[in-house]
Amino acid sequence: MAKTNFKTMFSLNLGHFMADLYSSALAPLYPLIAGKLSISLALISFIISIAHMISSTLQPLFGFFADKTPHRSFMFWGLVFGGFFIPMAIFAKNPIFFGIFLMLAIVGNAMFHPQVTAMVAIFNKQNASLNKYLGIFLATGIVGYSFGPVFSSTLVENFGEISLWTIALFGIATALIMYFTVPKIPKESVNRKDENFFKIVLKMIKNPALVALLIISVTKSMVSVSFGTYMPFLLKDLGYSINQTGVALTVFFFCSGMASVTSNWIEKYVGAKNLIKISFFGMLPLTILLILTMKSYPIIALVIFGILGFFTFLSVSINLVLAQRIMPEYKAVASGVVGGLSWALAASSLSPLGLIAQEININTVFICTTTLAFLVGIFGINKELNQVFDDYQNKK
Repeated sequence: MAKTNFKTMFSLNLGHFMADLYSSALAPLYPLIAGKLSISLALISFIISIAHMISSTLQPLFGFFADKTPHRSFMFWGLVFGGFFIPMAIFAKNPIFFGIFLMLAIVGNAMFHPQVTAMVAIFNKQNASLNKYLGIFLATGIVGYSFGPVFSSTLVENFGEISLWTIALFGIATALIMYFTVPKIPKESVNRKDENFFKIVLKMIKNPALVALLIISVTKSMVSVSFGTYMPFLLKDLGYSINQTGVALTVFFFCSGMASVTSNWIEKYVGAKNLIKISFFGMLPLTILLILTMKSYPIIALVIFGILGFFTFLSVSINLVLAQRIMPEYKAVASGVVGGLSWALAASSLSPLGLIAQEININTVFICTTTLAFLVGIFGINKELNQVFDDYQNKK
């Protein structure tokens, strides 16, 4: 990789690390926030769900505009938005303002991801190992996501809630670094076609292969978001501190990042389709083992939780590679659909899952989502997506 390209990729990875650190920073603090606002598990689940749905649904739209501009506005302001509104959320005085601040923070995340994910492909367009570099890019984000819980919980537990503003300072500094080190998008990579955004989305929805890929991504996101949202409440009930909860989530998401780093290597031996199947088949048995060990064998449970994180994110980079291959002229929009809209659709499940968690128990939520993943692993790959797998393997 050329020196300039290395500098660019380093900055893109650094920004992704910070953007995803924002995304998970509030997770271990949800029980604290629910207590401060005197709201139930079901209600805070509903608020989180609505905030994620509204903001993540915007990812394809941000991707549409990102595909049409050589400017890096979405990259820059996405980081600034996230950094500012994450600390605002913990200081909200009522559930409405908490929802608004959380939504605006996630809007920053939605602005950032489609453009920067497309940049990885654009600046490596001559490289045959795009999955490798997308895997590294995703891994830095997931590692950032893994450090978010332990970073925020350590700050709040040791220095108070006001210390969460440190996130804003780091975010602005990272945005400035990216502004001065990431070049403008080459003009030949900018989509100049005069097309309607909704027609493009409709075109994607009518593509059976992309729909199957979206279902796979939604299911994976549902598993991830259910553990990220409800595990802190379960660990609190089991007597864990805020910081211990942060450590547990960090282990889960750190192992997720390792999955993205190694997925390209594993794919060489098992193939893209089998990589997705392995990922989805592993979640349910690991969840059952986690439930059986969590109360009596916390260290063993922590190891299982980390392995579960590895399986959950094992196929993320290949999903993005395939989406961009299916829609090569709309890389950012495709990334927004598979990487962003999938989270919005997964977040829509938080309200019913919150009711299940409140009326039955949280473990039932985990069993439901991972059972769904198991079934998608069996039935989720249609013949059109099979053809995409075949073409992808033949052209490698």
